Amino acid sequence: MKLKKCIEKTYCMYASEWHLAVMLLPFISKNLKEQNKVYMEFEESIEDKINILLDKLEIQNKNEVKGIKWNNAVSDEEYCDNDRIYIISGNKEYIDKMNEKIEKYYADKDDKIRLINCYELSGNINQAGFIDESKYDKKLNTKGEISL
Repeated sequence: MKLKKCIEKTYCMYASEWHLAVMLLPFISKNLKEQNKVYMEFEESIEDKINILLDKLEIQNKNEVKGIKWNNAVSDEEYCDNDRIYIISGNKEYIDKMNEKIEKYYADKDDKIRLINCYELSGNINQAGFIDESKYDKKLNTKGEISL
């Protein structure tokens, strides 16, 4: 039986894949330094853009960032004391499907899970209206995470 709800949700909106990469890189680097596990599940991968940025920037844990597991919808790794962070990007249907899969997998586990849902604005700021902020604990932007 699950003892507590251990899933925290964050969302972000981005204008382009480069914008997303610039926004995520400091977040990923920081969380890896804190010994959190980070997994990426993207409909359209930005791994190449992350690697280009890593080659151009002075980041202490470049190898750790390059070692992130891409397209790992659920982790069957042994339990860890720190957070497992799933960064998901794609259209709304894709994000909803991945969230459902992850939530179902962890429904009876006590692992600490953080879901970061990344929505592309596609040049239309009005598209942000489909995001129900009441379902999220935080918002991520270029300045970092903000509690809602």
